[in-house]
Amino acid sequence: MTTASKAHTTWAESFLAAADTLPGKGTRALTAFREKGLHLFFELGLPTKRMEDWRYSDLRNLATSRWHVPARRTPPAGEVETALGRLPGGAGFFRLVFLDGRLVRPLCQLAGLPAGVTIESIATVAETRGEWLAEHLGTVVPSEENGCTALNSALFMDGYVLHLADGIELNRPLEVIFLTTTEAQAAAMHFRNLVIAEPSSKASVVEVFVGPATSAYWVHSVTEMIVKEKADLTHVRLQEDGHQSFHLNRTGVHQHGHSKVASHVISTGARQSRQDLSFVLAEEESECSLQGLFVMNGQQKADHQTLVDHRVPHTRSDELYKGALDGASEGSFTGRVLVRKNAQHVEAGQQNRNLLLSDLARVNTRPQLEIYADDVKCSHGATSGRLDETALFYLRSRGIPLTRARQLLTRAFVTEVIHSIPVPALKDHLLPLVDDRLCPGHLLEETP
Repeated sequence: MTTASKAHTTWAESFLAAADTLPGKGTRALTAFREKGLHLFFELGLPTKRMEDWRYSDLRNLATSRWHVPARRTPPAGEVETALGRLPGGAGFFRLVFLDGRLVRPLCQLAGLPAGVTIESIATVAETRGEWLAEHLGTVVPSEENGCTALNSALFMDGYVLHLADGIELNRPLEVIFLTTTEAQAAAMHFRNLVIAEPSSKASVVEVFVGPATSAYWVHSVTEMIVKEKADLTHVRLQEDGHQSFHLNRTGVHQHGHSKVASHVISTGARQSRQDLSFVLAEEESECSLQGLFVMNGQQKADHQTLVDHRVPHTRSDELYKGALDGASEGSFTGRVLVRKNAQHVEAGQQNRNLLLSDLARVNTRPQLEIYADDVKCSHGATSGRLDETALFYLRSRGIPLTRARQLLTRAFVTEVIHSIPVPALKDHLLPLVDDRLCPGHLLEETP
């Protein structure tokens, strides 16, 4: 066991003490998958800042906190209803609701699900089709990747499985809500999700993470997506966790020929968050689009890492990530585009743009191109700056107060990413949220 691992043994063992409650314990292959993950975790430990890919993600506070398995308690009256009522879904969406780490079926909305679409809790699949599940878990995001992924493999308690049959279109977006309540103080919730889009299928999936502002908790999710020939998948992640929480996410996408994937990641919550995404374009004519936005204030920290792996010729990717930071917040973006040898006729574009709204705000940006083919069309770039003083002066000269002028210019900056989301209800939800997060009335909350 490494020195790094020893610091985490106490709370890891508290989860092991509740191992009988983890799904799939009766399936040999799934048990082996969990045991392998646990062994790797104690060998690797949590990542540290000494690792290049984790230099902007300091997990020491997370590692030294005492976490426990969330108890099955009833939250205060009205708390769940209020939280769900402010989210963008409703009658126009299919909906899954995970409450304090576990699926709550009475809160779900799956009536009218088309034939050929399977949406289930991963806990249910682990109990009923554990061997099938074990065949797919770890194929896109292997446990060996790092200690976080290994830990998730060992301790995931729930999550969702979406399976689209050949040629099937999910006619409404699927909203998956991971809601943490005040009853989950100091709880760690490990989720595992699996999406399999068979040839020529189509769907939109919206993951929403939300929790109370004053509670400390840890959300840790791994999502694996297999997108087969000519499938079309839109994936949206809204991270709106409470400001005392930790949020770690790893999403891996494996694309087959002529497939399309659009990824939209919006981060506004958590004390410390990390979004780690990878896209493997494994067959010709596959393409992906990545749009991201992180809006931070106070002392929040957000780290976004992306990898687009062009393994074969005639593949395309386009990426735009933006950050708007105020208070003493810190945002980081590391985007890597890899074009492998003989992957000719690849088109790849990457941009990272950042807006600093405070003298104390910081941003770290590292766009990277790694090209081993000679007939490609690739570009990247990064910018960081402040609000345009000329534009501010113009708005104020027209009688617009400074606070409102700042809001207008900031909204103009973030709107490009929000408007790229092809689900109108999400745009209506996000624009007021961003306005609130960057309202100068509380920009310097928690700032020393």
